[in-house]
Amino acid sequence: MKLKPFILRFICILAAVLVFTFFDWIVHSSFEALAVPSWYFRNKIIYGTIIAFVASLVFRKVSIPKQAALITIFTVGLLQIRYALYGYPWWFHVIVLTEHAIFLFITSFVALKILSRLAKHL
Repeated sequence: MKLKPFILRFICILAAVLVFTFFDWIVHSSFEALAVPSWYFRNKIIYGTIIAFVASLVFRKVSIPKQAALITIFTVGLLQIRYALYGYPWWFHVIVLTEHAIFLFITSFVALKILSRLAKHL
């Protein structure tokens, strides 16, 4: 088993989650009604990366758009369940779920495209 492709995949997914979290931070910082504590973003980076990386490994045999969609569904879904347990109101979830899905799909799609190009040179 070669370790280099897994490390490269992890770095690309981590980069996607970092960019996704940055865009999410902008949204949460822009509207007082969507304000969250600072640990929200730290947890999103940690758990989002773990979930997205595992999902990317499970679904690595499907096309990039499908991979990005499946990574997004699983990651956003699990994060939303976690945040629902924290007691955020329903309207918060409607807004945040939508922006999470859009931002994570775009960032994971781009990261997977970059990964596919880099993997050709391994």
